[in-house]
Order: sequence, then C-alpha cells, then structure tokens
Amino acid sequence: MSALLVFASCRHAIAEHWAGSADPSHWLRAAQLEPANAENWYRLGRYRQLDFENSDLSQATAYYQRATQVDPGPARYWLDLAETYETTGHLAQAEDTFRKAQQAYPISADVAWRLGNFLLRQGREQEAFQQIHKAVSVDPKLTPLAVSLCWRSTQDIDLILRAALPAEPEVDWDAIQFFLDQTQPDAAFAVWKRLMTEQPSFPISKAFRLLDQLIETGRADDTLIVWQQALSVAGITPTTGPPHSLIWDGGFEGQLLNGGLAWRYRPEAGFQMDLDEGTVHSGSRSLRVFFDGSQNVDFGHLWQYVVVQPNTRYSFSAYLRTEDLTTDSGIRFEITEANPRSEQRVMTPGAAGTQPWSLDEITFTTGPTTRLLQVTLRRTPSTELLVNKIRGTAWVDDVAFVPAPEPSPAQR
Repeated sequence: MSALLVFASCRHAIAEHWAGSADPSHWLRAAQLEPANAENWYRLGRYRQLDFENSDLSQATAYYQRATQVDPGPARYWLDLAETYETTGHLAQAEDTFRKAQQAYPISADVAWRLGNFLLRQGREQEAFQQIHKAVSVDPKLTPLAVSLCWRSTQDIDLILRAALPAEPEVDWDAIQFFLDQTQPDAAFAVWKRLMTEQPSFPISKAFRLLDQLIETGRADDTLIVWQQALSVAGITPTTGPPHSLIWDGGFEGQLLNGGLAWRYRPEAGFQMDLDEGTVHSGSRSLRVFFDGSQNVDFGHLWQYVVVQPNTRYSFSAYLRTEDLTTDSGIRFEITEANPRSEQRVMTPGAAGTQPWSLDEITFTTGPTTRLLQVTLRRTPSTELLVNKIRGTAWVDDVAFVPAPEPSPAQR
C-alpha cells in the first residue's frame, strides 16, 4: 500500500510539474499522466481554441468533451465546449451544451448571458431576451451591454423593457444613459416612464442630462413631464410667484439648480453672479451681477427654458435695478426660441447707469410651431471703440412669464 501511495504521489508531482510548464506540449503529458484531472483537459481545450497559431477546433472540442466527462460540474467547461460546437456549425449540440452549463450553474449571470447571445445569433429573439433578463437580474452591471445588444436586434423599446430588462432603478438609469449616448431621446423617455413606476429616489441633477436632450430635440411636452416628475421625486416644491407664471423661481428665493427648466448659469471672466439678501424688490433675495470693468462682456450667462404654446400671446416682466452700470449697452432680457434654427427674438428695453427698481416688460405672440423658448439675461457688447468695458452692478427680481389677453380691436 505504501508503495502505491509513493507512486501516486510521484505521479501527481510530475503531472503538476508538466502542467506548470510554459510549453503547451507538456500540458498534454500532464493530462495523460493524470487523466482524472479535468482542469488539464480544459486547459488544453482553451489552448487549441484560442491560440491563433495552433488553433485546432476539432482537437479543442475533444479536450473539452474529456473535461466535462471527468468533471461535469464547472459551467465554464460546458460554455467553452458549446462555443466550439457553434463555431464549427454544430448548432443543436451547441444549444444542448449551453443548457447543460445552465443546469450546472443555474444562477450564473455569465451562463445566462452567453446562452442569450447564442439564441440571439440564431434569431430566437424572445428566448434570447429571457436569458438576457436573467443575466441582468443577477448582474446589473451587464445593463449597458444588454441594451446595446438588444437595441441592435430590435428597436422596439417596449419589447426590450418588457422582455430583456428587469424593472429596477439601477437598470433603468443605465439604459437611459445608453440611449442618451446614442441620441435616442424617445427610447430614453420610454425608460424614464417605467422608472417612475418603481418609486425611485434620486437628486434632481440626475435628470438633467435627459432634460437637456429632450430640450435640444424639441420635445416640449416630454420635457415638462420629466421636469415635474423629477421635482416630485427630489422633493422640490416651486417657490411662490404670480399665478400661471411659467418662470421657475422668478424671485430667486431658492438655490440656482443650473439645469432642467430652472435657472442655468455659466461663470466666466469679467463678472460675478450671486444671490443678494440685502437688495430685493420683494421676498428675501434677488440676483446680483457685478461687472468688474475688465472686459466688453458679451453676457448671456443666466438663462431658463420655458415650455409655451404656439400662436399664444404672452407677457414677460422683470424688475431691474442698476448702480453705476457703465457703457452704452446695459442689461436686459432676450427671449428666443430654443430651436437654434429659428430667428424669433424679442428683447426688453433694459436698464443702464443708476436706476431704482423698475419694471422691464414686453408682450409678444409665439410663432405657429413654437413650443420652447429661452429666456436669457443679456448684455450685448458695446459698439464704442474706447469706452466699452462694462463696470457696475445690476439686480434682477420678480421675473414672470404669463399668458396675456389678446388686444382689443382698438389696441391693434
């Protein structure tokens, strides 16, 4: 008995020595010396399958088969055998082997993913999506790959959501990001609608990228829906203002959210913007812009998008105050269509020099297709050659944008 143990021990040691060699020819010696070691056969199969210069798929298949015969437990043995079957055109055997991998490891995301990919390559979309759904449920990090794969197969977003992607907030957010990367706002909005049924929790800023693309592509109604739902999820309530005003936080009582349908801003040299609690027209704060006199600023760095109706008359108003605001070009509001191809543009009279709080207003009618406007606090560059660098301070408060009654015949 001791002699047998010594012999077995020596054989195992020699087999390990050959298996640890960098020379693949030694691996076969190890497998032959210790044929009950399935890992040696599997390693030989990988070598014959993947090595570019020594590829031999029939030999790889034989080695994988031997590995699964010795130890049918590891799913990776079955998976690689299945792929060699598929590569060599033995599709029925490939599917049967993928199924055996899933029997060996039924909760594996990798097994479900590779089986789903195989089924999709065979044009069996519904079955493939079921496996992809299983894979993503186990490993949500697969979501971007899953969405990409399914979208290439079918651009039926309802089918993808129903069959391939589990209804989980993490999965839906990854899907939304994928569709935004592909500039597919309709698909992204479809995922958003499902997300809203899942009682998600997130900060308002997480919705800004979707809102940006909806605005850029002119989807006014979808923009308004996403904005209102995102505010509700984030627990943000609108500040008080004139009834029916379309401006968000026209009194600057809340924080500048810098996205969505709220005030947006962009810092740049030549001026500073902040919220001022010491100088207000009403409420507790106003917006202050201080120009430092270093540049002839082309200022349009505070703006807000507004969803409107076409062929509708609106009244825009704001209160402005200025102090020592130099140059011939002061501060005013400019209203343009969010669509850059449109030429519709109106501007308020504005203010310069030193003026107390004054109403700055304009009434206008939107165009026949207008749905999104951009309201911008504006200072156009001075045309003066010598004295054109603006210095001084401007305050803004109580901005409002409300539907206006049509003028009477006498007023027209």
